[in-house]
Amino acid sequence: MNIYSYIHTSNLSDQKKYKSLKKSIDRDRSKAINKRLKEKAYMTDMEYISGAFLEMYEPYLKDIVCRLFEKGYSIDISSGFCSNKFQYQSLNGHFSLDYLTKNKLEKEGVKIRDINGFRSLFFFAENLDLDDIKQKWLQIIEILPDKGKLINPSQNPKAVLFRRKYISRDPQLQRQRLFEKMEYKIRISLEKEVKKRKKTNPHPNIVESRLGVFIEELEPQVRQAVLKMNRKGYSTDLSGFVNNSRDQMIEGDFRLEEKIINKLSLSGIKVESNPSGYTRLLFTPKEANLGKIEKKWNEIVSLLPSRNKTAEFSMTRRARDFRLKYI
Repeated sequence: MNIYSYIHTSNLSDQKKYKSLKKSIDRDRSKAINKRLKEKAYMTDMEYISGAFLEMYEPYLKDIVCRLFEKGYSIDISSGFCSNKFQYQSLNGHFSLDYLTKNKLEKEGVKIRDINGFRSLFFFAENLDLDDIKQKWLQIIEILPDKGKLINPSQNPKAVLFRRKYISRDPQLQRQRLFEKMEYKIRISLEKEVKKRKKTNPHPNIVESRLGVFIEELEPQVRQAVLKMNRKGYSTDLSGFVNNSRDQMIEGDFRLEEKIINKLSLSGIKVESNPSGYTRLLFTPKEANLGKIEKKWNEIVSLLPSRNKTAEFSMTRRARDFRLKYI
């Protein structure tokens, strides 16, 4: 039985009982975190993906967090008792729920709150016995649909900062961290460049008008490739780090002949196209080396034939808004 279950307060008010319990939980969590950092401050695969050491959660939630991870749910460390005054229990994170699941949860007395995609499942813990609370969460887990074990790292800002700070012993995760670090540095640098450009010269040239962005907004490893494609007559919409820190892509409203697609495939480039002719060029770099990634993009563009025409204007919402604002 959990050590907190022995806190009996038949002679105390519920509020005093709760404060005593919460204080004990916070104290033990703090001790567990300090011990973990002293003994092994490196991440397991699950911790890397979730973006937190298991000890960062309230102690009685450890098993709950692991089970949810196996079912495809990444839980924020703010989960647990969500108030210092009232005994509400919550599970917080970025996950989706269908209508049927929401109905089932509500029948079990679980409320759902959604703020900009950050979802909380919560209930009032009438009985402050942590074993009972854990059993309640286990019942809730049974209701949640199984989405399969999590494999993609959480993009929660706190999770991203956690992965930058701590180390994984897994070579693959170490490489992933290097890519995330590189992407972060690029984004910080771009923010400064774009801010300076808007201050000194907020008037786009014709190429920028077609692209729907200032040149300074293009990531450095893909900037020259995008400009060369534009000169060759290819209309592009997105480029660089788009979906995650590992993959590189350029996409836009253009078609490629089969022989060009075959050449790109031989170079390790994945080409995706939809029936309307919208195309994506995608590859995964072997190492987080900006110069080598830029070189790869230039090799890719060299395989693309000139279309002998002026590139069309990007028609994404972002590009249209850019032209309305700056032209």
